Amino acid sequence: MSDIDLDRAVSAALSAPLRRVRRLDLPDGRRFWLKRVERLSGLLRLQKGDPGKAFAAEREGLRVLDAAGLPVAGIVAEGPGWILMPDAGPSLPEVVADAARDDAARLAAFRQAGRALGDLHWAGQVHGRPAVRDICWDGRTARFIDLERFRPGRRGGLWQAMDLVMFVQTCFTLWPDDTRWLDAALGAYAVNAPPEALAQAARLARWLTPLGFLAGALARLKPGNRELRAVGLTLSRLRRT
Repeated sequence: MSDIDLDRAVSAALSAPLRRVRRLDLPDGRRFWLKRVERLSGLLRLQKGDPGKAFAAEREGLRVLDAAGLPVAGIVAEGPGWILMPDAGPSLPEVVADAARDDAARLAAFRQAGRALGDLHWAGQVHGRPAVRDICWDGRTARFIDLERFRPGRRGGLWQAMDLVMFVQTCFTLWPDDTRWLDAALGAYAVNAPPEALAQAARLARWLTPLGFLAGALARLKPGNRELRAVGLTLSRLRRT
């Protein structure tokens, strides 16, 4: 069935000046996100890599995980250099920052996020960068977005442990003094992930201990750097899992 309003919105967005991500709000209240290949040149391309490859990885990740019934935003429509995804709700940092939500709702969002990551790993898949900003919650289900580092061949304990390191690191970056959200996510992850997942993450954290020392030294030189401060907190927490 043709969706005239959506077709018109996509056509207008594709005709507009390029934006990597553009929100599309339809008259009936539906919301979608149009994502296109980023245009980079010079130093930015060297720093961030080939945007075409990253876009292709995300498209493949959305297809593969959606086909497996795993919680991703999915693809509504696509074309050369673009994909259209339905809105999956606010990201986890937006959920925490929303004063209209109580702590019970926030904790529910993070429990669902932990469950989603556990389900992903149980299925033998790897997100590649499950930062908290790359997980959305619609009030019922936590879904992954931004799969630009997805690689279907990166299966197994080490890569899944790296997923968990990334998730915990981004939690400590944003909320270093409040672990309630992380506690809820890790509790749900432990129930839904492969039995050896947390032990593998603990081993990886021990291997990365020298990195924690280095980050700690750099943090003393840059006391305002939240990412550096979070490294030691992340490794310490995962070593205890």
